[in-house]
Amino acid sequence: MTSTDVAQPKRGRESAADMIRSLGLVGVVIAATLIFVPGLFHPSKSQQFPALDYSDYVSGFHQETGRTALTPRPLPSGWKGSAATLTGPAAVEHLHIGFATPGRQYAGLEESVANVTAFAPTVLGARGSAVTGTVTIAGASWQTRTSSRGEYSLSRTMRGVAVVITGSATDAQLQLLAGSLH
Repeated sequence: MTSTDVAQPKRGRESAADMIRSLGLVGVVIAATLIFVPGLFHPSKSQQFPALDYSDYVSGFHQETGRTALTPRPLPSGWKGSAATLTGPAAVEHLHIGFATPGRQYAGLEESVANVTAFAPTVLGARGSAVTGTVTIAGASWQTRTSSRGEYSLSRTMRGVAVVITGSATDAQLQLLAGSLH
């Protein structure tokens, strides 16, 4: 029997140039991905989420409570419905409609047949139970509050429906939403 010598790999001889070539190849793959994958960072209008039709939730609120929910008419330009829920027993039914606003902000419209004083803290947190002032919007007086997140919020009762408006949208956008409710 004869023994055969097996060549051992040469370790430790990799050079900095080899590393740079490897990293360069990875960089080329990443650059190609960023260039050729459309909408990866900035989706086009067709790739963004469609507007949510919240009319069934509004109808459900009326069926459960006998009260007509307030909705923005017309919806401010550039806004679209993005979320909606309807929860609770009829005595404290809670309708939530969320809107994506221009500038990638969010405005939430919360409605209930519960008393606004009791309802506001359920939406805004404990900090939202305190009224911080009032503002007149479209001839109607609204209470201002601050949510537990530190967000500007509006509240009032309209036609037996407690309304709370809050979100990351600007104060002006939230007031625009309040003024468009019918």
